[in-house]
Amino acid sequence: MKKKICILTQSHLCRNPRVVKESTALAEAGYEVVILTTFTFPDLLVEDLKLIENSGVVLKGVVNMIPSEASKWYRLKERLVRRVSGEVIARFHYENVYALGYDYGKNLSAAIREKAELYICHQEVSTVIGCKLIEKGFRVAFDFEDWYSHDLLPEANRSRPVGLLEKYEKYALNRGVLTYTTSRAMAAAMAEFAGSVEPRVLQNVFPFTDRDHLDHRIKDRVDIAIPSIHWYSQTIGPGRGIEFLVQSLEDVEVPVEFHLRGNLFQDFGRALTDLFPHHKGHQLYFHPLVPHRELLSRIAEHDIGLATEEYTPDSRNLTITNKILQYLQGGIAVVATDTLGQQEVAKEAPDAVMMFKNKDRQGLSSLLNSLLKDPDRLRQAKQAALQAARDQFCWEHQQPWLVSWISDVLQSK
Repeated sequence: MKKKICILTQSHLCRNPRVVKESTALAEAGYEVVILTTFTFPDLLVEDLKLIENSGVVLKGVVNMIPSEASKWYRLKERLVRRVSGEVIARFHYENVYALGYDYGKNLSAAIREKAELYICHQEVSTVIGCKLIEKGFRVAFDFEDWYSHDLLPEANRSRPVGLLEKYEKYALNRGVLTYTTSRAMAAAMAEFAGSVEPRVLQNVFPFTDRDHLDHRIKDRVDIAIPSIHWYSQTIGPGRGIEFLVQSLEDVEVPVEFHLRGNLFQDFGRALTDLFPHHKGHQLYFHPLVPHRELLSRIAEHDIGLATEEYTPDSRNLTITNKILQYLQGGIAVVATDTLGQQEVAKEAPDAVMMFKNKDRQGLSSLLNSLLKDPDRLRQAKQAALQAARDQFCWEHQQPWLVSWISDVLQSK
């Protein structure tokens, strides 16, 4: 009989590819895999189901906030509880788990009912639930895809139970049967924080074979004779360093196409367009998010990927994000800020990843000029990126580690 593994998360799978890779790898290894999550948007649920199609993974929406499937009263109640819980923290400093996500109690009860041989917890609410499961005698592993208590700036933390998160993170790091995170820098910092052994490292890499599905189409670029720079995130908005990127283009001497992909925040697109140095011959383009399966194709049609992360909060400085690794997989040169996490990638792929200090406008423009003025160097950097993705930064190399860790845990007493 197959051993059951239950993965706990809070978001749609198409917005959390780490859960998809983990669940399908474990299903392929012969385990019964169930994912418990929250359904919020019907279009994203369609994408979710495509991602695990024919994998054997079972997806359950413990909390369903989709209007056509959940009552208006339930959705209103859950949104109200979450909002009021956040206000209670902000106004009275009374920390509670209800500010972290929808219907904590229902999520905990559903997890207990699964009676899995192993639980793997992702994201904030699931981390708390995982600790409660340990107290009830279950085996629980924790995938710290972010350092949740150190993941936002102070102004954004006013309504979050940071102290409560720290308490449960320490418990998880010391009591989980297995813990892992995204980088060596993150692992070392979290171990020092909790007084625990270091979590193992599972990077946010993707299967190199995803390149077999490239569509080889040009959808973003307008003129392929002009070098193209790409940046993407869930949101194109203030506070993400985009204004700095645009201002730095003022000093870039070779005309480029600058492509931004993500959901535009309010009228930020207009403000950015007004700031953009069109007089230098550069062109600015905005693109909506695309399904995960298409993202690699869109990245691969560009020349340079910008991986700009901040030094604060700690999680941003320490992690290795999807972005820098997907640029390598797409076979494009990478220009990145020298955060501790991204330095780990640059050390392993120095010919593909070039680094500058955050907010160093001269440093960034100098790197871009050196690449854009030397087509041979740019071509070599793109080739080096592809080689690094194939030889090291790919899921094919890391999947066996995960399966081995889980096997060892389930075989141990």
